[in-house]
Amino acid sequence: MSTLKFGQILLQKGYVTPDQLRKARDINRENPRMSISEVLISMNVTPEINILSALAERMGYPLIEGNIFIEDADIIKMVPEKIARKHNIIPLKMDKGRLLVAVRDPTNMEVELDVKAASGKDVAYALATADSIKNAIEKYYANITAQKIAEGVDSEAEDLEKQQQQQAAELDSRVDSAPIVKLLNTLVEQAYLRKASDIHVEPFKDVVIIRMRMDGDLVEYMRITPSTHRSLITRLKILSNMNIAEKRIPLDGRFDYTFEGTTIDIRVSTLPTAYGEKAVLRLLGTALGKEIGLHELGMTDENVQKFEHVCNAPNGVVLVTGPTGSGKSTTLYTVLSKLNKPTVNITTIEDPIEKRVMGINQVQVNEKAGLTFAAGLRSILRQDPDVVMIGEIRDYETAEITMRASITGHLVLSTLHTNDSCATVARLIDMGVAPYLVAAAVNGILAQRLVKRLCPKCKKLEVLTAEQRNILGDKKMESAYFPVGCSACNFTGYSGRFAVHEVLVFDSEMRALITKGASTEQLREHAVKTGMEFMDQNVRKRIALGETSLEEYVRIIFTMA
Repeated sequence: MSTLKFGQILLQKGYVTPDQLRKARDINRENPRMSISEVLISMNVTPEINILSALAERMGYPLIEGNIFIEDADIIKMVPEKIARKHNIIPLKMDKGRLLVAVRDPTNMEVELDVKAASGKDVAYALATADSIKNAIEKYYANITAQKIAEGVDSEAEDLEKQQQQQAAELDSRVDSAPIVKLLNTLVEQAYLRKASDIHVEPFKDVVIIRMRMDGDLVEYMRITPSTHRSLITRLKILSNMNIAEKRIPLDGRFDYTFEGTTIDIRVSTLPTAYGEKAVLRLLGTALGKEIGLHELGMTDENVQKFEHVCNAPNGVVLVTGPTGSGKSTTLYTVLSKLNKPTVNITTIEDPIEKRVMGINQVQVNEKAGLTFAAGLRSILRQDPDVVMIGEIRDYETAEITMRASITGHLVLSTLHTNDSCATVARLIDMGVAPYLVAAAVNGILAQRLVKRLCPKCKKLEVLTAEQRNILGDKKMESAYFPVGCSACNFTGYSGRFAVHEVLVFDSEMRALITKGASTEQLREHAVKTGMEFMDQNVRKRIALGETSLEEYVRIIFTMA
C-alpha cells in the first residue's frame, strides 16, 4: 500500500493530467455513486489497466493483467453466477481463509456483502479489467453450465428409453430439445472465447471426450455420455444439412453461429469409428473474422515487400505451400481482400469454401456432380476473370490448366502441400507439368509454418549452452527466451501463434535453371545468392527477438527435414 493518494499516483506515473483529474473529481461530486476510478475509466483518458494499476498500488491489492486463470474450477461454485454477472466479479481462490475475488471497483460495498452472504467466507480483492472478468465469467461458469446441460440431456435420454424402448430413434426426434441446443451453443461459444480453431467430439467405449485445439495443441474440455453424444451428433447434422440417417460414411457440412456480434463460420466433418461417429468442428470466424494484413500474419517487412510484388503482377501463378493447418487459407484470403476491388473480377473454386467474401465469386467443388477443380477451372476461365483462386492443386490436370491460365493473362493463386518453396518446383514437375511451363507461369512461391508465440508475461531469458547454439546453427547467439508458464497463458508458456515464411521470387536466372531441369539444391543455391531468407533463418530471427523458442525452432526444422 502506498502512502501517496490515488490522484498523486496517477499524476506521478503520467496516466492523467491535472486538468483531467480535476474534471474527474467534479464529475464524482455530481455523481457520488461513481468512484473516481470509475469516472476516469468512463472518461477514457488512459487505458483501464493504468487506472487499476494506480488503484492497486494505493490500496495494496494484487493486480491481474491479461487473462484470468483459475487453478481450482470448483471455487466458481462458491459464488452463484447471478451474483458474478450482477457485479462483474469472479472468485479466484481461497487465500488465508478468505475468498479472493477479482473486481474492477473495490469500493462497491454491495460486492462484499453479497459474496459473503453466498459463500459464508470473508472476502479479499484482486483488481482486473472489466473485459478480463467478463471473459472469465463466460469461460468458467459456462464449464459448470455445460456439465449441467449434459446431465440434463442424459436424464432426458434415460426417461426416453424407459418410455419408448427405442433409444436412438427417440433421441433423434427430441434432438431439438433445449438442453442439447444449449450444450452445442456452449461448446461453440467456449471455443470462440478460448480462441480454439477446432472442436473434437471423440466417442470411446463408455465415454465421449470433447477436446479443443488451442495454439496448435488439443486440450480436453469435458466428457459426456454416449447417449448425449448421439443427440449432439444428430443436432450437428441437422444444422449442417447432413443426412441424419446416414451413419456409415464420412459426411461434411457447415453452419453459421453468431456470438457477440461476430458470425462464426463452422465447418463440420463426421467420421464413423468403432464406437460411433466422431465429429470435428472447425471454427473459421476466430481466425478469419476480421480483415488483417500480411504484417499481422507474422510476415517481416522484407517478405511483405517481396510477396506483394508477385501478387500485384497482372498475370502469373502465386503458390502458398505448407502442411495442413499452417495458415495457407488465411494468407490467401488476406491477399484476396487486398485485390478485391470493384474494377477486378475475382473468382475462386474451393473445397470447401472457408470464408464467404462480398465481391468475390466463390464456387464449391462437387465431385459427385462432376464439378472438380479442373472442370470448374475450365468454366471459370470462360467467365472473364482477372484473378482466380484455386483452393488446392491436387493433380496434373488442375496444375496444367492453372499454368496455362496464367500465361493467357490471369493472376492465379493456389496452395500446394510441400515442405519448402524450392521443393515446390520439383513437386509440380513430378505431377507432370513441363519444366518450361513452370518457369514461364510461376511468379513466386510462399512457404509457411505456424509457430507458438512466447507468453510476454512469463518468458525467461537464459544463457544458451554450446549444444543449443549448435542446434540453432548460430554460435553468435548467446541467450534466448524460454517458456515458463503463468496464469495469463494457462501455464503453457505460450500465448497465440504467428506464421514464419520464406518467399521465393522467380527471376530470369531462376526460370532458366528450371527450364534446364536444375535440381532443388541448385535452385536453393541460386536463392541464397539472391539474398532470400529461408524459413529456418526466419525462425532464428524471431528467437533473437524473443517471440518464439528453441523448441519451436526444433519442431519446425524437424518437419521440414
